Amino acid sequence: MKIAFISDVHGNLAALKTAVDIFKDREVDLIVSLGDLVHYGPMPEEVISFIQKSDIECVQGNCDRTVARNRKSTGEEYENPHWRNLAADFLTWTSEQLSVSQKRWLRELPDELRFQVGKKTILCVHGLPGNQAAGLPEDAAAVVYDAILSRSDSSIVVCGFTHTPSIIRRPNGLIINPGSVGGGTVPSGGTGMILTFPDEGEPEVETLEYTYPIREIENGYEAAGIGDIFLKCLELGRDQRGNWHTDDPKWRQQWAEL
Repeated sequence: MKIAFISDVHGNLAALKTAVDIFKDREVDLIVSLGDLVHYGPMPEEVISFIQKSDIECVQGNCDRTVARNRKSTGEEYENPHWRNLAADFLTWTSEQLSVSQKRWLRELPDELRFQVGKKTILCVHGLPGNQAAGLPEDAAAVVYDAILSRSDSSIVVCGFTHTPSIIRRPNGLIINPGSVGGGTVPSGGTGMILTFPDEGEPEVETLEYTYPIREIENGYEAAGIGDIFLKCLELGRDQRGNWHTDDPKWRQQWAEL
């Protein structure tokens, strides 16, 4: 049994299609999206339509919920007020692009999905169990991760939101975050994960990193006439909330030169 996980597409159809094609080549049995199909990217309508026509299972992300309910804030924290204002403008634009039926579809997405594979129970959420807009903490004390697993009543917790790939193994289970399909995790690329369940032993986790045709998403931003800053984020590996996903100074230098 192979289950592929993606998260945080954020209106990036080119990245989504690339990820799905890779997973199909790997002959996975199921693809699960951990939410945030929309916001920050120029093709929210197309992403929703693609997911609706696919066999991909999907949970609701905090950005999906915000757009679906016509709210003004996603509950996220930003690097500074400037980034928050940029995100607010793009959120308004995103909401204007979607039809009533698409917003209804986003609103009806579940907060979580559970799957049973053998003796393993898998819980899929966007942020953390019970909180869509909270991210998996990095380098936390072991007791924190143990609590996430025990309170979720599951063997494996799969979550998104942070755009940062993570694999945390504990005696009482496994927590993984596949990173982001289209949220600036990798310069001009994205990440996903495959969870493979062998006949015996513990499940194996593989992180996939890929690039996609960035020109397609660039054309989308040009057509939308908004969000140039978020295109730069995708090109250079910066989160749309302002933080960096890479410590490599060359990308930061390129950001300064653009």
